[in-house]
Amino acid sequence: METEKKIKQILNPILENKNFAWVILVVSVLLMFIENFLKMDELVGGWHIVLYLLLLVPLVYLTWKQEIVNPYTKWFLPVLLLFIVDMFYYSNNMVQYVLPIIFYVLVIVLYLTSMHKVHSLYQTLIPRCALLFRGFDYLKIFFGNLLIPKGNKELYKRIFIALAITIPFLGIFMALLFSADSNFENLLTNMVDFNFNFSLKYLLTVPSTFALYLLFFIYSVSNHKERTEQKETQSLDMLIIGIFLGMIGLLFSLFITIQLPFLFGGNYLPEHESLANFARQGFFQLMMVMGLVMLIFLFIMRRFKGEKIATVLLSFLLIETIVMGLVSLKKMYLYQSIKGATVLRYYVEWFDYFLIISLTLGVLFLVKKLNFSKFLDMVTILGTVAFSLVISLNVEGIVASHNIKKFKNKSYLLDTLAIEQLSTDVLSSIQGTEMVLYNFKPYRECSKFSNYHLGYCSKLAKYGTKQIKIRENR
Repeated sequence: METEKKIKQILNPILENKNFAWVILVVSVLLMFIENFLKMDELVGGWHIVLYLLLLVPLVYLTWKQEIVNPYTKWFLPVLLLFIVDMFYYSNNMVQYVLPIIFYVLVIVLYLTSMHKVHSLYQTLIPRCALLFRGFDYLKIFFGNLLIPKGNKELYKRIFIALAITIPFLGIFMALLFSADSNFENLLTNMVDFNFNFSLKYLLTVPSTFALYLLFFIYSVSNHKERTEQKETQSLDMLIIGIFLGMIGLLFSLFITIQLPFLFGGNYLPEHESLANFARQGFFQLMMVMGLVMLIFLFIMRRFKGEKIATVLLSFLLIETIVMGLVSLKKMYLYQSIKGATVLRYYVEWFDYFLIISLTLGVLFLVKKLNFSKFLDMVTILGTVAFSLVISLNVEGIVASHNIKKFKNKSYLLDTLAIEQLSTDVLSSIQGTEMVLYNFKPYRECSKFSNYHLGYCSKLAKYGTKQIKIRENR
């Protein structure tokens, strides 16, 4: 009994609110039902979108009722909705395979930090668990609060009687209407594609899926934590930092000196080296250098006390790294001018822009002597906006249009095979050409809600399937 009282004090009082309790209970049941009994294709389809939206319902409810402690949580809700729209409209690998994972991770993080009292935006993306996990005890108290109060017994009894009367008649009427009109039957069959073949696995997956979702919501809204501001840390040894930054700075200076002729348009092509090979070398390595410098910068600034030596050396290092980023970009432009664009090359180029802007903000931070948490907030905002923008672009359509236009008068240089391996996102770009997309999966059944994908199905309806060929094996 004492343990129950302690746990009850730990759990968020909002769980005693009947409206919210029923919201998370119903959402958990629906999520369990979708995952276990509704057929969902590997690619994002109609029921995936419903599932993603249902995941957000408790968070939106808490935001609407102003129960969220973290003021930054609501900032990310439009971003999550944008992710859902992109997953339902584009068919490229990024939004079909990578973005769902990022979406789930971000949803989990936002729930876990929704009840944190944070002092900076970036803390929203760094979850901390302040509550011990005791699943069975949480469920016991939750259902106790939901069902025990005597004042609601009569209400629950009436609801139970209503459902007991309604459900059998609903089944009878549905069966009769199915037989009365085949169009009605097809409508419901296509919309709800059930997978009711009984399997022993359901004895495990059904209760566990329901319990995991419900426990996740219960735990998240009870995960209160006071997040501290940047703690006072011991300053770094300036002798060590000076030697470290000075040596790296000298190495970078030597590299940049050699790169300057290329950066400013001089003749820099090494002997016995083709222009394409020269352009291809370097941009991935230089981006890794930029990323490492950013990590070094963050580590040092965590203990930065405004020392002039660190300010000068770090500023110099960041400026040198920005120059390297410009060299990397120029190599990428040169390589694309020779070989054309690809999805990966665009992603690399855009990530290069992100790193250059982040490093520039680092220099600004040092010059203006801004708070370290403000810099992290700026990078978080920049990263969120940049990623949202990238996934919202029809990158494959851009690649196809760019290459077709570029090699219009030199069609023998156009890598048609690379374009033909892309998704239906490029259908609008290859109209009027003889190119055919090669898919390794059957056409989606757009008549079935489980397989329906707005972007895919609308493009097929507009352009048809004459430029799509299905291959059985890779």
